[in-house]
Amino acid sequence: MASFGDAHSSYGVSHGAIPGRKVVKIRFLQDGEEGSRAMDNRRLLLWLSLAAVVYLMWNAWELEFAKPPAMPAAVTRVAARSSRTSVLPRVSSVPATPQTVPAAVHKHPGGIVRIQTDLYRIRLDLTGVRLRHLDLVHYPKTLAAHSPPVAWFDDHGQRRLFGVVTWVGLQGSVAPGLTGEFKSAQQRYILKSGSRTLMVPLVWTDHGVRIEERWFFYPRSYRIRVESTVDNLSSSPWSGAPLMGLEHARPIVHVSFLGHFLPQNFIYRGAAYYNGKAYHELTHSRIRKKSFTMFQAGGWIAYTNHYFLAALIPPAKTPWHYYARSISRTHYWLGALGPGRRILPGQQVYERVELYVGPKRQRHLGAIAPGLAQTVDYGFLAVLSQPLYLILSWIQQWVGNWGVAIILLVLLIKLLFFPLQHKGGRSMARIQAVQPRIKAIQERFKDDREQSYRATLELFKKEKINPVSGCLPMVIQFPIYIALYWVLLASVELRHAPFMFWIRDLSAPDPLYILPVFYGLTMLVQQRVMPQAATMDKNQRRILMIFLPLVTTLLASVMPSGLVLYWVVSGLFGIGQQWHINRVVMREAAKAHR
Repeated sequence: MASFGDAHSSYGVSHGAIPGRKVVKIRFLQDGEEGSRAMDNRRLLLWLSLAAVVYLMWNAWELEFAKPPAMPAAVTRVAARSSRTSVLPRVSSVPATPQTVPAAVHKHPGGIVRIQTDLYRIRLDLTGVRLRHLDLVHYPKTLAAHSPPVAWFDDHGQRRLFGVVTWVGLQGSVAPGLTGEFKSAQQRYILKSGSRTLMVPLVWTDHGVRIEERWFFYPRSYRIRVESTVDNLSSSPWSGAPLMGLEHARPIVHVSFLGHFLPQNFIYRGAAYYNGKAYHELTHSRIRKKSFTMFQAGGWIAYTNHYFLAALIPPAKTPWHYYARSISRTHYWLGALGPGRRILPGQQVYERVELYVGPKRQRHLGAIAPGLAQTVDYGFLAVLSQPLYLILSWIQQWVGNWGVAIILLVLLIKLLFFPLQHKGGRSMARIQAVQPRIKAIQERFKDDREQSYRATLELFKKEKINPVSGCLPMVIQFPIYIALYWVLLASVELRHAPFMFWIRDLSAPDPLYILPVFYGLTMLVQQRVMPQAATMDKNQRRILMIFLPLVTTLLASVMPSGLVLYWVVSGLFGIGQQWHINRVVMREAAKAHR
């Protein structure tokens, strides 16, 4: 009796064209025809996979060696547009005077204050108190010996990012806003070795109103505290509100379709905010469609990229107005406007805010503000990635090398899953041990596949073999592989972290392609020791033994070398474990048949 899905015969269905009636014709597909179709499907799969690999490699080459695109005209017109675009929200509860982003850098004698700490090199523009340029001293751009540091804030070029902390006037009151000129007693401030803090005082006065901002910098800290004092020395009431802002402009980079699937393009880059309860991403396309606005106590708003973060953190107990405005296709403004203050003559008000401008170090972000650690993009498996990161960082603190920490993490995971992996490996090895009996059953019932299948199941039941248990450890460990991939890709601690010899950056692909090739060889050996290879037909074995190692080698060539190191060590451990299991099971089978 033949049945649907039979390997020796199957049904094909076609419809006749008799007027007024639909006739179903049933015909039998011969063995050769079905095998030909299966072979065609395999060939199609192989060609599609090869084409995908070629396109991935070509796109990776473009990102590495192709010339950068010319700066679009839209970016060059940002200054002109921004001078006509209001960046303060219009709300009835806060009748703010419209202010604009400065069209260009104002160059006044003495208008720039230079600040140097153990972590920063800063140029502070006294026009509107703007963080015009900020270098992260401990994070070089490249691995070159004399590489300049990462310029995280810079208000020039195709990519613009800078921060503002100032006061705006309400109800017609005078205030510095984004164009007022502050004064500084010095043009350079340096945090001396052994000092606990560096204070930079700035003062603005006009029509009897005096505003002093005191910027505080601390050693070994990327937190910047700004304390403001407003004194009303005039004869009339004054109204104003504190304002914090981030302006960002980015160039338009045209990426091919497959380029969006490269690892470095998976990390979120853009605005984000915390509403007091949950973290949310705020893409530029969303801002362009509808301006974002939120009144919240205990929130913050920030710009984040792959490894670094700029966050505006007002006082947690006071409701602030958070908003985002699109200025152009490549340019937007993120703002945090504090509550309006009314000051009678002779009175004074005080305000304190914070900024975080630096790397996304997960262990420190959680202590700065709620939800700030979630700016580290660990993907949809963050619930697994975060514990893996904590374990990996703890091991690194103990051994002092991230590569060694990855190897020890492999051993820890393997030990954790050893009982399950051992049970699955024994099951697969026992299948290989009874392979001659399975072939005998197939020969005996070669004309009746259903009976052959039942007899094989009876054999498995008699020998207490579970064929599914061999795949279970792989299914369980696969989410861990994905979670660790995000940890190695998104953690700034692994940026430029060396391992040994030629591996100088565990977050980047292997420059000599040694690890990917070695990983392909481990895949090849692993397929040879795996018992499933003995139960497969010739074409399936060819795909596993040749095509799969080739594809994994090409895939590993664009993956972070830390992740490939994890795969290599895990593969070597799996090879040794399965080889030992095969020997033990074969010895047991030989004793049982004596």
